Amino acid sequence: MMYMRFDSIHNKLLKVDAIQQINDGIIVMKHFFELNVKLLPIYFDLNIKSAKNVRDYLDIDKINTVFDSYNFDVKASKVLLNSDILDYIQHAYFVIQNNSSTIEEKQQALNLFINEYKDLKKSWKIVDSN
Repeated sequence: MMYMRFDSIHNKLLKVDAIQQINDGIIVMKHFFELNVKLLPIYFDLNIKSAKNVRDYLDIDKINTVFDSYNFDVKASKVLLNSDILDYIQHAYFVIQNNSSTIEEKQQALNLFINEYKDLKKSWKIVDSN
């Protein structure tokens, strides 16, 4: 009987630990989204700029290095947040980076991400207020 009781407590602790890991993951993702909502518009502006200077090219290279270092599964936001926001971030980055994309395509990809971010932020405020 004692073994079953310990096993039950152990399973509950595992569930609490799993919930904490999910919460921690969501917090990390929120910070990642906040970084990208600042970084991607800068990247967009730099990429569409017709007369780039040396500083612009250095900034583009720095942003490319940051994005190239990202290693995430775009499905994570769908599973944890019921959102495709990670896919939108990745898509916006690649479209903005692609020199054959039009300014309109780049803006559309950026807007898709920003609008999803705003929607998520609204839902987080609702959850936080409850």
